[in-house]
Order: sequence, then C-alpha cells, then structure tokens
Amino acid sequence: MRIAPSPWEGMTLLQRALLKALVTAPEAGAPPLAGSRILAVQIAGMGDFTLAVPAIRALRRANPSGTLDLLTSEKAKGAALGCPHIDAIETLDARHIPVAGVHPSAGMGEVISLIRKIRRRRYGLAVNLMGLYSPRGAVRMGWLLRSPGIPRLAGRNTLGAGAFYHYSIDEDLAAPLNERDAHLVLVRRLGADGGGGDSLETWPSEEEERFAESIARKMPGQGPLIAVNPGTDRPEKDWPEERFLEVMRALRERRSARFLLTGGPAEAALAARLAEGLGPHALDTVGKIGYQGTASLMRRCDLVLTTDTAALHLAWAAGVRGVALFRKENLGRYRPATDRITCLTGPEAEGSTLDIPADEVIRACLDRLDQTGCSS
Repeated sequence: MRIAPSPWEGMTLLQRALLKALVTAPEAGAPPLAGSRILAVQIAGMGDFTLAVPAIRALRRANPSGTLDLLTSEKAKGAALGCPHIDAIETLDARHIPVAGVHPSAGMGEVISLIRKIRRRRYGLAVNLMGLYSPRGAVRMGWLLRSPGIPRLAGRNTLGAGAFYHYSIDEDLAAPLNERDAHLVLVRRLGADGGGGDSLETWPSEEEERFAESIARKMPGQGPLIAVNPGTDRPEKDWPEERFLEVMRALRERRSARFLLTGGPAEAALAARLAEGLGPHALDTVGKIGYQGTASLMRRCDLVLTTDTAALHLAWAAGVRGVALFRKENLGRYRPATDRITCLTGPEAEGSTLDIPADEVIRACLDRLDQTGCSS
C-alpha cells in the first residue's frame, strides 16, 4: 500500500526541467559534522517536529561544539521552543516559496530575506527532515535548499525526486518507515549515530508542570482520567463529533471516567462543545496550556484518545496508554513504535471522514483502561 502521493504525479514539464537543473552529484562517505554549522530543515507541523527530535538530538551529539539551527514553520516553532539540542530557530511559510508556473506570492520578500540570512551564516550542511510527496514540494525544497549556496545538502530521496541532495537515503512509498525511524536512518547516513537513542522528548516548563498537576488534582470524581484530542488539521482525518460524544458518555457510564479536552486553536469550538456535553465530568483545556504542557497533562492521565495528529506523538512521547484513530494509508509513516497505543483504522476514500464504529473505539478504550488497572 502506497503511503503518500508520488512526487512525479502531475508534475509539469517546467517543474521536471527545474528539478533536473537542480541535480547534483552524490557524495560518498559522510560529511564532516564535528564543529560544523548545520541547518536542520523541518517545515511542517508540531507533531512532525516531535518525530524529528531523535534525529536532531543525534546531530547535536555528533556536533557538540558546532552550530545546529532549525528552519521550521511558525506553527511548529511552538513545539521546538525550549529544545535543548537547537541553538536558534528561524521560521518560514512554505506557501511563500515560489513554484514553477505560479507567480511569486506576496510573501516572496520574506523568503528572499531568509535566504540572505542563511547565506550570511555560512552553513556547511542542510538536512531536510521531510520526504518529498508532491511536485510543488519537491521543486520548492530543491530551490530553497540550493538558493543560499549551502555546499552540502541531505535528505530523503523520495522516488528519485531528491536528486539535488549530496547525501540521501532512498524512500520507498510502498514500504515506508515510521517518520521517526526514517529521520534516524538519514542522520546515521551522515555519521550521526552517537548513541542518543530513539526516544521522543518534550520539555514542559515548571509552570506548565504545576498547572497540569493542578488541573488533574482538581478534577471531580475518582474514575480514570482520559485526555481526548478530537480535532485534526485535515478533514479526511476527522472522526465524527457525535461519535466522540458517544464514546465519552459510554466510558463515563461504565467506568466513571473524567475527561480533559485538548487541542489547538482550530479545535477550540469542537473541544468546547464536547466538554459541555459531558458537564462537570469534562474540562476544556484548549488555550489554557501549550503544546509541551499538554504532554504534562497526558502523563497524569490513564488514557489518551486521539486522532492521527500532533497529540498522538505527544502521547507516544509521554509514554501513556492510548487509542488512536487512523486512515489506513497513514499507518506506515505515523504509527507509534510502542505497544502502549492501539491504532484503529477507517476507510481510505478520498476526502471522507473516518468511519470507525463507536463500539469498536469503546472496546479499545476499555481494554486499555483494564491494562492500567482502571477496571471499575
């Protein structure tokens, strides 16, 4: 089963010509890392950054006296703040990067300014910690990485679309690695295998830890505490609101469960409605605690119920038991490498929401609660 679109599907002749013009000769061996100036590039979401942390940590261990900066999205910056392995963070809206056949955007000035800043910093190596899954993505990334004149580029050569990398690993969409593991294979190709392990990390502040403890302690009742993250950033990953409510009510009836609703600003209205539907047995935490703090909340919960979104990776990092709702084609890249989280799958029809029966989710949640000792 292919887990992402081919970057060659729908690629125009002009885009193919641009990629061909960006092709560079691959280099053998590994680049010098110790004492180098390295730019890690991860222009994606908060959860994507969390999955990249083990690779970033490995790069830092291989380059303790050098520089390791991050180029990411404004959204993912919230997940990267406080990361002990990074020296500086720059942000970029990928939509502003020019694409062949499209007029430059209003944000083109931001891109040019960033490229000049990157050029002045004289990085010796840029490492792209994302695959190339669309014509636009491949051309944009090739153009962005080559423009500042960084002498060595590394990344995942998705079906040959990453021929502009000097160092790469081949990415087979029919047999995908988990995103965390793909990043680690790439940095090991670069010689960054310093024994840092593959565990995910979070860095809640002391204030966030205190706030999470206060919330958990003040929740009324004695039943299991369940974190529910009902929203996603893509409609095809959504699970119907009424089914979340059905599951929560069943767990309340059978186990006296209590609920913490989590999510980002885009899920605020949904989380508020679900919390209202459970009355005093649910608390909406959206906007009250940040991304890293949400991991603190999860560590104080008996279970996490989430869609395939950043909250899933936080639950994995927190080491809690969970139930995750997936589209089948996303399992390969995003399934947590832990037996503590049950992954349930729904249909793959393009544009449809998940159609996992509520009864199946209830059974999975009860099973996980039994494993935590919350059987009454």
